[in-house]
Amino acid sequence: MATYKEIHGVNIQSRDSDATAVEGDVWYNASTSKLKMHTFAAGTWATGGNLVAAKQQGMGIGTQTAALMVGGNPALATNESYDGSSWSEIANINTGRRDGSGFGTQTAGSIVGGQSPTVAIQEAWDGSSWTEVGDLSTARHLLGASGTQTAAIAAGGEAPYKDLSEEFNGTAWTEGDNLPLAKSNGGFLGPQTAALFAGGNPGPAGQTNASYDGSSWTELADLNSTRVGCGASLSGTNTSAIVFGGQPLPNIKTEEWDGSSWTEVNDLSTSRDFQEQNAGSALAALGAGGLVPPASNATEEWTSAIAAQTVAFD
Repeated sequence: MATYKEIHGVNIQSRDSDATAVEGDVWYNASTSKLKMHTFAAGTWATGGNLVAAKQQGMGIGTQTAALMVGGNPALATNESYDGSSWSEIANINTGRRDGSGFGTQTAGSIVGGQSPTVAIQEAWDGSSWTEVGDLSTARHLLGASGTQTAAIAAGGEAPYKDLSEEFNGTAWTEGDNLPLAKSNGGFLGPQTAALFAGGNPGPAGQTNASYDGSSWTELADLNSTRVGCGASLSGTNTSAIVFGGQPLPNIKTEEWDGSSWTEVNDLSTSRDFQEQNAGSALAALGAGGLVPPASNATEEWTSAIAAQTVAFD
């Protein structure tokens, strides 16, 4: 079993008061003589505003209150913006597609890869329009990608299944360390130096989980349930995440990651396959559209919280 320092890079610290709320942190409160840690409070899903148009296989970008839903099946060029309560149509992408991956923010996002047919094309969003920028070295769809417009990572995809991983520096993509297993269409999330890739195709990959530290991928504890095309959200580092939905349908299950293991938590209201959506965080996630079937326009919002808990010993 990994030690706390191996997971977090620091030893447990002694403090005079409770630490700032970062999920997974452990510290010793010297004023109360108690060992404490921050853990998730129970999260729940609630209904949000419907998409303007039902869609599946789109690309989610941003946060729970400032998101984009881009493209979709069949090779849509549409782009919708969410303000935390309602969706509105805004400027279309240049190359319509489905099964790509999105990352970044509502005003500085990117989409990459996808099918229209399969492309390597990346487009960047400045809050008003899309511009083609540095394309992937290898065209693919059903890949995972995350990060920012100047520091991103893309991995996996089809066809056939790929273990290829590439890093983006704001100008060009370069090949990095390969995934432990060639796969596609899993939950992909996190910054360029602390990413996770959970679940996916082919069948044996449906429960796998791998972490990237900026230079190499490492296999970690598997998901509890096999899933393909799940939604995924991360809070800052690869020690705090959730995945939700996905195939095989019906699937309403949500799982929470604490840096060492996955735990099943409260379910979605509606079973669906979200494909490569990663908007929001592990505390405030967003899942929109997807395949029920048919394609859905429904939005669900996940809300949780971090709470300081006393660590008890038997």
